[in-house]
Amino acid sequence: MKPINPGKSKKVRLRKKRLFFIMALALLVIILLLGMRFLGSFQDMQNEADWAQSLRSASRDAGTNYLIYGLVEQNGTANIEELFFLNYPADDTSTFHTLFIPGETLLHRLEDRTGSTEPSEEENEENEENEEEKSLMTVFTPSHFYNEGGGELLVSQISLFLNAPVHHFIEINYNGISPLVDSRGGIPYRGYTLKGEDYLDYFLKGEKDEEPLERASRRARVINSLVSFLGGKKGILNTSSSIRAASPYLDTDLSWKELQTFFADLEPFFDPQNLIVQLPGMWRDFNGDLYFEPNRTQLAQMMGNLGKEFIIPRELITVEVLNGSGVAGIASQAARILEGEGFQVVKIDNADNYEYQRSQVISRLEDIEPAREVAVIITGAEFFKEPLPDYPAMVTVVIGKNFSL
Repeated sequence: MKPINPGKSKKVRLRKKRLFFIMALALLVIILLLGMRFLGSFQDMQNEADWAQSLRSASRDAGTNYLIYGLVEQNGTANIEELFFLNYPADDTSTFHTLFIPGETLLHRLEDRTGSTEPSEEENEENEENEEEKSLMTVFTPSHFYNEGGGELLVSQISLFLNAPVHHFIEINYNGISPLVDSRGGIPYRGYTLKGEDYLDYFLKGEKDEEPLERASRRARVINSLVSFLGGKKGILNTSSSIRAASPYLDTDLSWKELQTFFADLEPFFDPQNLIVQLPGMWRDFNGDLYFEPNRTQLAQMMGNLGKEFIIPRELITVEVLNGSGVAGIASQAARILEGEGFQVVKIDNADNYEYQRSQVISRLEDIEPAREVAVIITGAEFFKEPLPDYPAMVTVVIGKNFSL
């Protein structure tokens, strides 16, 4: 048997310890570098400009407001596709109201007169003389504002238009969808794997003719699915690489921790049953192009409810009235009562039978507040929630035998 050399064994153990120490040190350096790149990717998303960070100092008496908007860039020009204004009431952070603003909305350029003095008599006279000229004031779309002054001008003009502060904003450049999908080797869709450009084309155009709100809601759900898909591969390398790839296409005043929390709270926003209120107004044709002309009176009513449990003015609540009692003309009479109270009756018809002993008020939305408003008028009615996607009315009223004028 060969004798053991204690000195040599000690040297071997020492070399092993040194090797282990060097490996541990190298691993620590790698982790730190990855962590710095990971955090740096998040920090690249945060807009730290004075104007962006000053937004959060505005009053929050009516809650906290977020503006989310998506855009597409082509030939150096940006087109704002859609905007969502979210209001979180001050006393309830678990729910929020959502207002949809079409990208083609016609806006007047407004000046922030905060802190300004009352106009002089001469200024008033000049304003009266130019009243006719003001009625022909040039209008702008959100895209015009963005291309002129970027997110800063867009956010300020939307805030002035709504007469409500914007505390936080999130800008999403849809052009980033293509490289993000390609970074994952494509995305599964109905048995196929779509490459970035094909997926972006589907994202923008959809598969059928869509109303603007329907299209914007679909895009929101696609963004949610895309985020889930990109985060599906575990590990700091994959996560960091996705964040680095996304950072050039996202601009926000939120820190990465705030953004994570906010995205987690947005789950109801991606639900097809979520109530999204469209900006009140109507579509108009100008030289072959469709633009949305807002109803400023109804908008003022809506924003007057900002921060409250119920935000929609009655003029925007759509109701169908069905005769379930068999009394001739009773549904028309009930409809006139509801219209007199400010509701928008979109359909009058017979129910499936005439044997309803009690009237019913049925919410066709997950949010029951519109139906609750109607139920106050239809005394003695039973209250139900039966959500139906894409239903033409927010509320169904079935007139029963107990209904009295």
